[in-house]
Amino acid sequence: MPGRHVHFNEENIFYSPAPSESSTSPTLSESSLPSSTGPTTPPQLREFIPLGPVTINPILAYHPFVFPINYDVSFPPNTASANIRASPFNLDSYRLAEAATSPPIPVLSLQNDLLPWRCDIRASTCFYVTVGDVLTQLYSFLRTPGTREEFKATPSQSIRDTISAVYRKRCSRASSAEAYAEEQRKGLKRVDFLMGRTTFMGLSSTKLGPEAWVLNLQ
Repeated sequence: MPGRHVHFNEENIFYSPAPSESSTSPTLSESSLPSSTGPTTPPQLREFIPLGPVTINPILAYHPFVFPINYDVSFPPNTASANIRASPFNLDSYRLAEAATSPPIPVLSLQNDLLPWRCDIRASTCFYVTVGDVLTQLYSFLRTPGTREEFKATPSQSIRDTISAVYRKRCSRASSAEAYAEEQRKGLKRVDFLMGRTTFMGLSSTKLGPEAWVLNLQ
């Protein structure tokens, strides 16, 4: 049936220094996680990455039971709000302008087991990545079209069926028949590869470097 088809448009502290390349887990190596925008950390920026502990901003920090903010990453970042169960703060322009890490660093690289790509977050308004940079650039990254080859490269037909169902469900959220047709025309997005796990649970550290963080979703 034509309507069933998928459309295509071609932890919280890192202690450095990072381990040697030979001790890095192959499942999380740079070669296994293609970047959407290039190398994880450009050489000209790496000199600004601190050697001491790097801590994620509490607004973005992973917690297994109480997520830091209320945010579904399949929606624009202006829909995010503070989770008062986690902390009594407002997610206002002041909070969004805060550094994403302490000390501040100019680039973050996010990875998730469901995605075959890294999401590189780069400083956009000052010399360091802000909370707002993370939310805005993550949304843009997930709105990038997925290719037919990437879809076919998923591990099983069952997973492809789930991704297709999520794609159709996302399109069905459109507010009008015209908007639905437009969203369907734009085709599969990277967010569909998350198979419905789009609740932001925060970022946790890895052993790959102070700029490498796990994107936790449920």
